[in-house]
Amino acid sequence: MPVCLEITDRSGSRECERAAASFWLGAKRSGCEVELDLPGVAGRVLEVACDERGRLRVRAEPGLPFPIRCATGNVGARFEPFLDGDVLNVGPALVKLRFRAEVSTDATEAIDPAVLAATPGSPVGAWYQTFMEMADHLEGLKSASEMVTATMAAVVRATGADRVHVELDVDEAGSAFFLSRPADHQPFRVSRSLIEQVRSSQQVVHVPVAASDPVASRFHSVRSEGISAAVALPIQALGKMLGVVYADCTRDGATLSAEDLQRVTFCARMLATALGNRVLVHSLLDRDQEEVEHWALVSRSAACAEFIQRVKLYAPADYTVLLRGETGTGKEVVARALHELSRRSKGPFVPVNCAAIPEQLMESMLFGHEKGSFTGAMQARRGHFEEAHGGTILLDEIGDMALELQAKILRVLQDRVVVPIGSRRQVRVDVRIVAATHQDLERMVEEGRFRQDLYYRLRELEIVLPSLRERPEDIAALAARFLAEAAEELGYPSVPELSAEAEQRLQQHAWPGNIRELRHVIKGAALRAGGEAIRVVDLDLAEVAAAGTGGIGIAAEAPRLDPGDDAATWKQRLEAQERAVLQRTFAEAKGNLTRAAELFGVPRTTYREKLVRHGLLDA
Repeated sequence: MPVCLEITDRSGSRECERAAASFWLGAKRSGCEVELDLPGVAGRVLEVACDERGRLRVRAEPGLPFPIRCATGNVGARFEPFLDGDVLNVGPALVKLRFRAEVSTDATEAIDPAVLAATPGSPVGAWYQTFMEMADHLEGLKSASEMVTATMAAVVRATGADRVHVELDVDEAGSAFFLSRPADHQPFRVSRSLIEQVRSSQQVVHVPVAASDPVASRFHSVRSEGISAAVALPIQALGKMLGVVYADCTRDGATLSAEDLQRVTFCARMLATALGNRVLVHSLLDRDQEEVEHWALVSRSAACAEFIQRVKLYAPADYTVLLRGETGTGKEVVARALHELSRRSKGPFVPVNCAAIPEQLMESMLFGHEKGSFTGAMQARRGHFEEAHGGTILLDEIGDMALELQAKILRVLQDRVVVPIGSRRQVRVDVRIVAATHQDLERMVEEGRFRQDLYYRLRELEIVLPSLRERPEDIAALAARFLAEAAEELGYPSVPELSAEAEQRLQQHAWPGNIRELRHVIKGAALRAGGEAIRVVDLDLAEVAAAGTGGIGIAAEAPRLDPGDDAATWKQRLEAQERAVLQRTFAEAKGNLTRAAELFGVPRTTYREKLVRHGLLDA
């Protein structure tokens, strides 16, 4: 029987048909009967077969860089039954499989579309309008019970289900909701076996025809209630299970198709999102204000309002967060704030600078190794991921990570499993991943220097940190904090004051090194002032780069950034100043890249990239 495939990938959308008993889908030029445009894959991906009873079966090629998912869960390496008309998520591609025989070419009498639209679960029904109305309705609801009621109504309208039941594990603990067609909210008996199966596996359970299901047909509740079809699936958000959605049919011969399953899944996903947002908001409102306030999240600048709000919103969830911003904007400090405001705050926080660790040692540092697994491995060592178990790991400068290692990081993101070098054992890690970079990852993906699949997995949530130039209102407060740190480190009896002239000079500075540069300037000034009030001369901004304090300054003779100067854009003038400071630090270090990078205040690899970009060093 011919199988029709509807494919959507990076090349666009297309249809094709295969009549073979089995065939393979795979990457371009892999020799497979059906080609997919997939990043990072060169061989076979998925095999489709028709068994002796005319049913579709699918299996995935082992070792793929991404899971293959359908409505009922992940596709494994063994053949599994596949629902006719279901959709597969093959990495970034979508593949829908259906038998061509389901489309009849026989002449039929005209049918009034209004009649079809009124039929529950019909393909011409008003499910699209139903879902849109549900989404609009959820946005304005505040209580969990109202959200569940709207969801159940959408399931009944958009599918062939006769009854819907929802159990919630949040807010109203143990709350149970019922809806029978057309609008009866009286409790009814459900299949507890199916619901408990969902709770234990946290996977979808679909019984399209109960009478022919060898397991479900034996359930007492299925027989006593006359259940002819059922579906149950978890409500998941914020990395945990919030409840269960259950729907069934009690009419003789009624079934729940793959399309019905997809629509129930879509409704459950929208409900989970709405409930998850509500849980996040309540967790923030209920938290004591002193606990929420972190010095990195206190700002008078409007430019910081959005990123501070995102940090507070994202912290309670376990999603991966990508921090982006210029060098020195405080990405590690914000990562610590995410950790300290999360439920993992009592666990470890492990920062890893991917640019500072040699490439040949990075895998061992991240995943650990066994004794004797390589030259110099005198004893077994736990990797950073194991050290961060129960807490948070920061992968700083993720853009500097080698492509081969990126694939292994992707696996950790997907499976939360690491394999130490020289070992066959898999170590499961419970860790939240925060990544940080100052690089243009989108351009790196286009140039093939960063994996596209890893890029999308890292960007589950994203926070962009503003530069210090965009938040001048915070310079005085940050300077005061760094002065207090310096006074404690230097043993001063009191915190030195910042003179009005010095504060004005700080406001006028361009701060290409951002907050890190400000910290270095202030600590150097506190040392030079000897505990007295900080003067302009103590700041020594013109000598920061040459003095090797770790910050980046603009030389006294360098042109000032005048907003009225139309000779060039702000970006061009900043690029010119960066080039000048690169030349100065390179000359001061007499060509020693490591020393020059220390003077500039960035990792050696980042410094070298800047030299190449400005044409000061051959690639």
